Amino acid sequence: MKDTEVTERRALLYCTFNGVANCTNGIARQTQTLLSAFEHRREELFTNAGRFDLHVAIPAPGPYMWGYDPALLARSRARLSTSGAFLHFLDPGPASEFWSLPVWEHLSRQASALAVRLAGDYDQVLLIAMDTPYAGTGGHLASLRTPASEGVRVLVALYGTALLHRTNEPGRLEWEKAAITSTGDPRVRVGDVGDFFTRHLVEDYGLPPERLVPYTSSLDLSAADLRPLPRDHAHQILDSYGVPLDRPIVAAFGRTDPVKGMDLLINALGPLAHRVHLAAVVVPFHNRDPLLQRYRDQIRAAGLRATLVPRFTRDLPRALCSVPITRTVVCPSRSETLANVPFEVACWARQGGPVVTAPRLGGFIEQIRHGTTGRLYPPDRTSALTDAVSEALTLPASRLERMRSAAHAEVAANRDIVPNLSATLRTFWSGRADGALT
Repeated sequence: MKDTEVTERRALLYCTFNGVANCTNGIARQTQTLLSAFEHRREELFTNAGRFDLHVAIPAPGPYMWGYDPALLARSRARLSTSGAFLHFLDPGPASEFWSLPVWEHLSRQASALAVRLAGDYDQVLLIAMDTPYAGTGGHLASLRTPASEGVRVLVALYGTALLHRTNEPGRLEWEKAAITSTGDPRVRVGDVGDFFTRHLVEDYGLPPERLVPYTSSLDLSAADLRPLPRDHAHQILDSYGVPLDRPIVAAFGRTDPVKGMDLLINALGPLAHRVHLAAVVVPFHNRDPLLQRYRDQIRAAGLRATLVPRFTRDLPRALCSVPITRTVVCPSRSETLANVPFEVACWARQGGPVVTAPRLGGFIEQIRHGTTGRLYPPDRTSALTDAVSEALTLPASRLERMRSAAHAEVAANRDIVPNLSATLRTFWSGRADGALT
């Protein structure tokens, strides 16, 4: 697409709650992937999808924000400024608990209003509403029927639901159903993030399939932090975290959320306590998260040797995946829409690291081809995970190499943000692709 063909002014408004001033979950990684692509590869994006300005909106930092990191916010401000992007702060309202309906209502209302204000300066505005806290954005847009609002489009990007996570959060199920209902407005669509989750939204929430648009979970495959580390450097990092190298390592990375199943992995490793060392990065919602102590107690009771790191880090997972002594990265989730970890492990481990082991459920089934790009186990009994890890310890080096190579090839072919985001943008911005929204 030639820039001269584009006469309209366009804006992408990306509304997120993680990845700019904090980094505690997969939403953060997606946010940082977007920032990286816009900072380093925006001319590629413009070539594929036409020129646009990037606006990023986040809740104003405060005591409710999980893992608030002022230094990260400063770095994010700098990279956004350098790339010509804009940062907006949204007031989360008076509620003290972020993961609550009053905060979501407040943020969604403000996000919609911000999009309409931006539409006064742009011909087209695409608002990407990241996950549950912004799921009401499309519904609030309906109350803002002004001439400017007709230039706004909303993509609701959900990554979990109350039904999948079996949560009892007050009002969440109704909130999600209202988000799906909002697609009755022709300006609102839902992102197709994966076969399993999309089928769930269609079958269990009544989402009309024609209201879906492609929105593929992606990485910036050109990013330096997705390359394997030199082995000596990786060993230095492992040593700095106190990870020994005298026995095979089983690694896991996730949040202190019961759905992530860290307790299942600890229990499953009990029979292998004399053979393995567990290296786990477990990011808490806050420093007093009771699950951290529960995991420590479980590890002690199992007689398991382990390094438990209770904060976000990328250098440790990258180092663990860069060395052959790490035999497998386990994703022991009870439910999973589409995990970032298998994609990142495929990049880090490509030259001689672990393969991913995950339960045969949810999005893992479309992410991992058993025996080809990783390994899947039956999720209905703990012993199946024990057996899967035990088998990973004895896989021949040639078999591991084939799986690593196949996993990386699939990520390289399907998960780069530039072509994937470009496809989404072309769908929304009229006249640039078949089926564009008008």
